[in-house]
Amino acid sequence: MAKLYLEKLACVTTEGWGGFDEQRLVVQDRGTVWNGTVLGDRMYTVKYDCDFTGTIAVSLGESGTSGAGGGLGEQWITDTPGERSLRFRADGAEYRLLYAVE
Repeated sequence: MAKLYLEKLACVTTEGWGGFDEQRLVVQDRGTVWNGTVLGDRMYTVKYDCDFTGTIAVSLGESGTSGAGGGLGEQWITDTPGERSLRFRADGAEYRLLYAVE
């Protein structure tokens, strides 16, 4: 069994017209683990951890939406130990999620 640590969410650019997005971070079988108003060129603390085996999905999307609409994508994290990042890009927005696996 591996331990996943979601650490920080970096907003490179937003898709919002007003310079901000309302985002939520969802972990497979655990639901929303972080949400908030996000401004461009900022870093946000997530501080979420969980145990998993094999692989686990993480998705980033707009708060208040479900399914494919408003999503920046879904990425899979493997149980290979180390510190890494995931990149989410869509509709002009770009985010990086920093995480570690033990």
